[in-house]
Amino acid sequence: MALSKKQNKRLGAILSVMFKEETPPDRIQELLDGGFVSQQNDDVLITPLGLSEKNRLCTLSGLNIKYTTEKKDI
Repeated sequence: MALSKKQNKRLGAILSVMFKEETPPDRIQELLDGGFVSQQNDDVLITPLGLSEKNRLCTLSGLNIKYTTEKKDI
């Protein structure tokens, strides 16, 4: 299933925060307003809600992108 334009932008912004890449300030503000990230000093961190949204959007798009801490030992 294809993501909507809004979902695509949100996933891209969450992933850029996740990988500590430069993210446009307006995208950061959208994520802050939605509760998907929190700002602590100069750091922007993904919240549990943001992690859940990332997983939901990745599942919808057929991707499997996880933090090392999210991976479970088999």
